[in-house]
Amino acid sequence: MRPSFGRRIVALLIDYALILAWMALLTLSTVITWAITGQSTNWLALGVGGAQLLGFLLLVLPVGVYLFACEASSRHATVGKRVMGLRVVDEKSTGAPAPWRVLVRTIVKLLPWEAAHFFIWQTIATVSADSLVFPAWVLVGLILADVIPLVYVGFVLFNRERRGPHDLAAGTRVIRIG
Repeated sequence: MRPSFGRRIVALLIDYALILAWMALLTLSTVITWAITGQSTNWLALGVGGAQLLGFLLLVLPVGVYLFACEASSRHATVGKRVMGLRVVDEKSTGAPAPWRVLVRTIVKLLPWEAAHFFIWQTIATVSADSLVFPAWVLVGLILADVIPLVYVGFVLFNRERRGPHDLAAGTRVIRIG
């Protein structure tokens, strides 16, 4: 059965609350490190690419592992989807999606988030170099990083089967169970 848009959004918000909890733990560890050492960590000392990589390893990769592990599990659902009675299935068979489909789904789902981080690091690097002149490609990237998630939500809202770009790319869909 096709899930309602509201059900999909509530599931997303539940999962995002878990992601925010992870981010809060990262922030807390940073504050504790600062309190102990008296020094704040300057990620840009690693260069923009190093800061980007560290951000990916500490934030995006763990979130991707969470999404993949949950949706590739026997329940085929993240915590938010389970709470809302949803699961990810193969678009044709409505059975369990192959792990590679879940991987594609996860990567496509996280691409806008990672792109946003890339352009934010470019912005931070520009400001830390005492410049307020931003290259046009950075400004365009920041704008796109804000618009693309809205496009993803629009896909789910206006697609008859409530499939987002990540579902279309992976050959999956989300169904309501129970």
